[in-house]
Amino acid sequence: FLSQLSELLHTGDSVLLGLDLVKPASVVLPAYSDAAGITRAFNLNLLARINRELGADFNLDQWEHKPSYDESEGVARSALISRSMQSVRIEALEQSFDFEIGEPIHTEISRKYTEGILREILLGTGLVLERIFMDSRAYFGDFLLRKTL
Repeated sequence: FLSQLSELLHTGDSVLLGLDLVKPASVVLPAYSDAAGITRAFNLNLLARINRELGADFNLDQWEHKPSYDESEGVARSALISRSMQSVRIEALEQSFDFEIGEPIHTEISRKYTEGILREILLGTGLVLERIFMDSRAYFGDFLLRKTL
């Protein structure tokens, strides 16, 4: 994305890029397993849409939302875990899929960044990091990038 963006810019142009920063699991995980169940509903909506749009027969009650976060990678993931042995038919594919108890469907990934990760991504893009603006807790950052080539 940043390489393609850079191709559209002229030398000296700037871009402000907002990124979610790496933070402790104690901060990230509650956002993916919120008490109101918003993230759970978001992920289960994927199965509901497959049911509606592709003629599937997922039983949403047979799936459990499970978030995880690897702080060293800065990656949050969500999965739906099968609560039972089940078979799901997707008419649009004319195919059935069997799921074991505990078998996951990976539904979401959310990358968190550090200055170092961004600098690596910027290599070869023609963009350089000029300045960083962070909130008071360093949870989010706005990175001012400049086109150099």
